[in-house]
Amino acid sequence: MQATQTDNLLLRINDLERRLSEAYQLIDAIKDGEVDAFAISRDDTPEIYTLQSGDYAYRMLIEKFGEGALNLTEDGLIVYCNTSFFNLLKVPYEKVIGSFIYDWIEEGSHAGFRELFTAALTGNSKGEIVFLTGDRSIPVYCSLTSLQPNLPTVGMVITDLTEKKRQDELIAGYALQLAAKNRDLENQNVELASFTYVASHDLQEPLRKIQTFTSRILDKEEKSFSEQGRDYFARIRGAAARMQKLIDALLSYSRTNTANIVYRPTDLNVVMEEVKKNLMDDIQEKGVIIESSGLPVLNLVPLQFHQLLVNLIANAIKYSRPGIQPLIKISAEQVSLPAGHPEGRTDQGKYWRIDVGDNGIGFKQEYAERIFELFQRLHARAEYEGTGVGLAICKKIVQNHRGFINARGLPNAGATFSIFLPVTD
Repeated sequence: MQATQTDNLLLRINDLERRLSEAYQLIDAIKDGEVDAFAISRDDTPEIYTLQSGDYAYRMLIEKFGEGALNLTEDGLIVYCNTSFFNLLKVPYEKVIGSFIYDWIEEGSHAGFRELFTAALTGNSKGEIVFLTGDRSIPVYCSLTSLQPNLPTVGMVITDLTEKKRQDELIAGYALQLAAKNRDLENQNVELASFTYVASHDLQEPLRKIQTFTSRILDKEEKSFSEQGRDYFARIRGAAARMQKLIDALLSYSRTNTANIVYRPTDLNVVMEEVKKNLMDDIQEKGVIIESSGLPVLNLVPLQFHQLLVNLIANAIKYSRPGIQPLIKISAEQVSLPAGHPEGRTDQGKYWRIDVGDNGIGFKQEYAERIFELFQRLHARAEYEGTGVGLAICKKIVQNHRGFINARGLPNAGATFSIFLPVTD
């Protein structure tokens, strides 16, 4: 009988120890946030108890949070911090808990943080401060919020600004370098424009003398010259004439660089009529047909745009095909450049596209960029006269209007020059 009672007591003791062990495990799991519900057997009937799942999710979120998170007492004592915070400081968890927040803040940030913390005791505040751990300064952005009345503490979330500050410094450095280079470029452009203008004027004086004295010699002495001598003088006069054209072209190009330009609403239909009058002799000589209508009113530099259209239409006339009546069509429409287009610089990528197309000799598309370069020619001077500056001037004028120009062509099938100007209010 006594043995049976002893056995029963041992069984009950073992059962109680098992339950106590389970209870300890449950308590640890609850403390670690690993469970949000548990069951207790009472009189062989299980009873389910739940913790608030939101609290569990909150605890897990804070621990996994990529930002630093702390709870501070009203005295600034750190009573909780998540893993991200002590990893940011690179110190053990035990060293952080129980220390004062001011122990980790750079002295120069104490006053600023004190203002933020005081405001957060009754509400919330945000600002930048600097943490100091060892010899390492860590700029951070902190957000503080009072957790009262539920908890007599202040919650604090910290974002490490080290990388952002580094990027800001790089960007600021690049901005300074860019500003300096822009100033250098502006100075060089001014110097280049001055040099071109002055050099062109200085070149004209000796050139005029060459032309004047060559003409006088020919007028007075031509009969005494041999045929070869007359040929040499004819070549001198031809070279001087070409030099005069080059100088005039350089002057025209340098004038398009001036910053003293005024934009005004300009009716392109009116400009086209002026261009036709300007080129009337060439138009009549070759029987050129020019079709244009419904062109828009745009904010332009009228004289520059007149020069642009003169150059393009004069080119179309010059490079017409023998035996075929020249036909030039000018049209305009609004277009939207596709996303990612290198020239789509307006807010919506909307541009006026003005096309000047012809049925002339055209060109190979591989030369579409080269023809806009200064002094570039696709044909020998003996075939077609010119300086190789006209299309470079066109490109510069379009750039002055914050646009761009391109060309499409096929040999013996004509060419089309497209001017793109941003749509503005």
